Amino acid sequence: MAATTATSNISPVVIGSGRGKSTTYIATKVTGPVKNAAGEITFSSDIVQYDDASGGGEKTIASRDSATGKITWNSNASNRTKLNANKFKKASNNQMLSIEKSLTSNASEKVGFNKASGSANQQISSGNGSSGDTSSSSAGNSSGGGSQISGEGEGRKSYSKSLCYPTTLKRTQQDTLRISVLKHKPSTMKGLGFEKRTPGKAIGAVTLPIPGGVGDKNATAWGQGTMTPAQIATSNAVKSFLTKGGKEALEEAKDSLGVLQDNPKDVKAGLAAMFTNQLTGTKDILARTEGAVLNPNMELLFSGPSLRSFTFSWKLSPRDERESMTIMRIIRLFKQSMAAKTTKSQLFLKAPNTYKLQFVSPNGMKGTHRFLPKVKECAMVDFGVNYTPDGSYMTYDNSSMVSYEMAMSFQEIEPIYNSDYTELDGDRDQSIGY
Repeated sequence: MAATTATSNISPVVIGSGRGKSTTYIATKVTGPVKNAAGEITFSSDIVQYDDASGGGEKTIASRDSATGKITWNSNASNRTKLNANKFKKASNNQMLSIEKSLTSNASEKVGFNKASGSANQQISSGNGSSGDTSSSSAGNSSGGGSQISGEGEGRKSYSKSLCYPTTLKRTQQDTLRISVLKHKPSTMKGLGFEKRTPGKAIGAVTLPIPGGVGDKNATAWGQGTMTPAQIATSNAVKSFLTKGGKEALEEAKDSLGVLQDNPKDVKAGLAAMFTNQLTGTKDILARTEGAVLNPNMELLFSGPSLRSFTFSWKLSPRDERESMTIMRIIRLFKQSMAAKTTKSQLFLKAPNTYKLQFVSPNGMKGTHRFLPKVKECAMVDFGVNYTPDGSYMTYDNSSMVSYEMAMSFQEIEPIYNSDYTELDGDRDQSIGY
């Protein structure tokens, strides 16, 4: 294999504050892949310092261990630089991440590159070769409801669980919206229905500030229904026959016959109108001749539950190179996880990942925000990104957009039932609920 050298863009590292504040400009130069004596693929890397952002006065101030990513400073590094080693290491890590694709082409090379950047435990995905970042586990081997289609679907099995925008959000006491990517689990039939749905395993997560315009709308479907006297009589007799037997059906028929005998004039007019309608197609004969209609026994009837939808949007403006890389990976996570998956046979398409939406409050019960709605497992039905939300195309030195506008729509997979509230807190009204 032929080793190549790639150098990241120059980025600033700010040290101190007030009058003691200073800015150092660095880049990271990486060379590889190279096989060592043990046959392992390795990468060597150096931290280069410049006098300014344009790259003048280049000098190497440190090298990084190819197996651990540990930084060793040389005589060109100032004492102040060494005292702020963590800041320089973070900046160098981000720089290495930005040039990883230009130096690696397979999983084994990525493993060696991760070691050189000090991320030896970083997981490598098997799909397109993209890094899975700090996700601690894969999707698991659950069959997800007894599916008879072989394979879980060709696609990414894990994402980072530590993505956060802005990157300082974790250090605040601010309320947040945590969106977890779940492995989709199909429903399982049981008896005359389905087993109670349990969400799949979380394989990634993003933490974002709670956006403006948060709201929900709980709805059920109702519609008007009618039954004429004739329909009521025949339906009642048939229902009694099917549920109670012939004797009860006969009694119901006698009751209906008694009503007819007690109101012969009304029955005569009704029968005349019915036969006239059948013979001539005239539907409003009673209204025209008697100023009446058959009692429709109209009633508003429940016809089923509804599924809730949630729409959110954020404007994401990176403040440094690290945050621009975080935004890029957040967008990638949502785009890839909402995409359908193919099977090995290419005969079927498997469902995309689903999502858990949780409003989180430091003051809530187990972190849950009591004053915002709880959301059931969702599917993402729409995701959009505006790369020029300010109306003009602008980028930073590393080609990141100055701002992004991200919008997404979710829909719950199953309806909200009355019993769901009881399961939350035993009807003690300790939260808004769903």
